[in-house]
Amino acid sequence: MSQTLYRKYRPQIFSDVIGQNHIVQTLTNSIKNNRIGHAYLFTGSRGTGKTSVARLFAKTVNCIKNADLSAKALATAEPCLKCENCKNIQDGRSLDIIEIDAASNTGVDNIRELRETIKLPPTRAKFKVYIIDEVHMLSTGAFNALLKTLEEPPAHVIFILATTEIHKVPDTIISRCQRFDFVRLSLENIIKKLSSIAKSEGVEIEKNALEMIAISAEGGMRDAESTLAQVISLEDKKITSKEVEEILGTTDRQNVEKMANLLLKKNIGEALTLVNKLTDEGYNLEIFNKSFLNYLRQLLIISVDENLSKTLSLELTSEQVEKAKDVAKEKTAEILEMLKEFSEIQNKSRSAFIPQLPLEMAIVKLGNYEIIESRKSKVESNKMGDSIEKQSLVTESLVTKKEVKEIKEIEEEEVEEPVIKNNSNIKIDIDDVKDKWKDIIRETKPFNHSISLFLLNCEPVKVEDNYLSIATKYKFYKDKLSENQNKLTIEKVLATIFGSGLRVKYLSEDEAGIKIKTPARKDSPSSQLLSPVKPKENGSLLNDAMEMMGGKIVEE
Repeated sequence: MSQTLYRKYRPQIFSDVIGQNHIVQTLTNSIKNNRIGHAYLFTGSRGTGKTSVARLFAKTVNCIKNADLSAKALATAEPCLKCENCKNIQDGRSLDIIEIDAASNTGVDNIRELRETIKLPPTRAKFKVYIIDEVHMLSTGAFNALLKTLEEPPAHVIFILATTEIHKVPDTIISRCQRFDFVRLSLENIIKKLSSIAKSEGVEIEKNALEMIAISAEGGMRDAESTLAQVISLEDKKITSKEVEEILGTTDRQNVEKMANLLLKKNIGEALTLVNKLTDEGYNLEIFNKSFLNYLRQLLIISVDENLSKTLSLELTSEQVEKAKDVAKEKTAEILEMLKEFSEIQNKSRSAFIPQLPLEMAIVKLGNYEIIESRKSKVESNKMGDSIEKQSLVTESLVTKKEVKEIKEIEEEEVEEPVIKNNSNIKIDIDDVKDKWKDIIRETKPFNHSISLFLLNCEPVKVEDNYLSIATKYKFYKDKLSENQNKLTIEKVLATIFGSGLRVKYLSEDEAGIKIKTPARKDSPSSQLLSPVKPKENGSLLNDAMEMMGGKIVEE
């Protein structure tokens, strides 16, 4: 029977251990200075080297060669691997190294039996070393039985407790041990080790394939080595990314990166083509979406602060970090919107009649986001009984052909681009705002048509302490314009026109102490749509509309 890779390539000396330098340094120093403790607690996620380091420590403190040398000669505090003790421990034949699986020996009787055996001296080694794996699985009674032993163990005994769930270990146990926290391994460390193993096994493997294996391991070396063994079992001397994808059920990072770039560039056609290509090639779209969400999360973190990329060392190589920085630069808002849309469709591909449909809908929605938001605003406005949109629609049905022609002519007028002043310290007074009021209304329309209609019956009152006060004709206008999203829209337009950020607040006519006049331009279509209309006869369409909306006829 062939030996598994994680056992075959388990570290034999401390210098073979990767990613745990802080622990290796402390343990080797304690050996060189003859300051060996009686109880150690190793904690960390699976596959980070807890048991391997425990065996290394047991091997080193019992190495005959080290015992024969002076402390000064122990420059590296490494086991010789040649003496009888080193060989017995390495082959698992030493009677003085006792490994206990706490998951299978949880009871108090097991610990009581251990307490009886520790009194016996070691057979050949200097120390008897008890390695208790998954120690958090012990029962309360077993922990209590172990407590006294940890307090006052015989001089020839060393305990090494290992756990993946430190929060389940009683504080009384933790306080009697030297605690070492094993960190998850970085992608680069895992890829380096996997590359070395593949070379030793005489297998050529693509760089992207190694990255995929390392990412799937989530910081655990053992999981990465197990996956590599599965890949190597294909009996293929050249492993490709495609083969690794089939085993892991994932897509490579290139597809994920390509999707993000296409969506950020609003290239909807190619994004849809990519989804259907993945479907045709048999990819699991749920797993693809999960990978895509994780990539967007990484972009989001980097877009907030590039220095935060250090926190992604377990997930990204240095090369991938640099590429992500280029993609994420000044794209926080877009990335947040993408995260929102693709989070909502997670797990929907499984139940969808057409598996790729949820992804396609999210893509199309992102590509047409501004149009959809505009439609949302209209729908929300139409739900209000006294909505200005309803008034406009009803009145619009009464507009003459001549007036429709005038509307088209005005809509076709060329819109001048606002001049943005690059001086952030510019002082803006109310006269500046009044001079540009029509421009403000016009520039607001592409963002939200309803807001621009509201502003036609509003009037700028004053600019004070960087706040622009705007008087509204009706309470409904004030409430609607005061909604956070609408305020942000107007503030964005003000910043574009004046080159300086102005905040807005709204006042009623009474609060402002003014009476707002009807828009000055009487032939304006918007003016006509908002002005009261006198019907020619009762029972007309307008009467029906007024009855529905609670209006009344205004006599000239």
